[in-house]
Amino acid sequence: MEDKTHKHVANGNCRDINIAVLGAKNVGKSAMIVRFLTGRFIGDYDPHMDAIFDTHIPVDGKHFTAHIMDTAQAQDCTTSSDSEFKEDPVSWADGFLLVFSLTDRASFTMVREMVSWLRTVREDERVPILVAGNKSDLVHLRSVTRPDCDTWAAEQGLLFQEVSASEDPASVQRAFISLCRHVRALCKKREKLSWTLQRPAVAAKLQIRQSLKNLAEKKIWRTRTSTF
Repeated sequence: MEDKTHKHVANGNCRDINIAVLGAKNVGKSAMIVRFLTGRFIGDYDPHMDAIFDTHIPVDGKHFTAHIMDTAQAQDCTTSSDSEFKEDPVSWADGFLLVFSLTDRASFTMVREMVSWLRTVREDERVPILVAGNKSDLVHLRSVTRPDCDTWAAEQGLLFQEVSASEDPASVQRAFISLCRHVRALCKKREKLSWTLQRPAVAAKLQIRQSLKNLAEKKIWRTRTSTF
């Protein structure tokens, strides 16, 4: 049986963050990237050009290098037969920005499928994902409601933000920074775990401490229940 999973190899350097931007055609992926990198809005892009852009960004008072992949060629990663597309963003990225258009419900459906697919192929329910509903300025054309987005995102444990690449550059900035902050937090947890595992004595002490804490909590619970 063919192995459909894609193992992610961590950077090993929390100062470099790889972000892949995925979504259907014409939802504004490239527009969001350009807006974030340059502050400008450009409406027309080459739909057949993939690219990786590097930028330095501040996250909680510290500066990091973000490598942002614009996946223009293969729009639906869940069905694409392009193995290069499947391998590159999925295995390469530390976090994913999934973009759909608030004026196109089909693009929202695709993003929902992408979330399940990414978690499956990465074998990780905690893979950092931020979902961005673009074109929030086109209120009269909207077909995906905010309650729909909020409910689904809460059920899936996802970060979600509405943005407008054309009218609200600050919203785009917040989306990228929020995702980078999420990636950074998980990276720090990995570093701490790695440091602990490399020191058996420390790991043993932590395990004993946790066992004593669990025992104390059980005693408190038994004391409380015995009074009823």
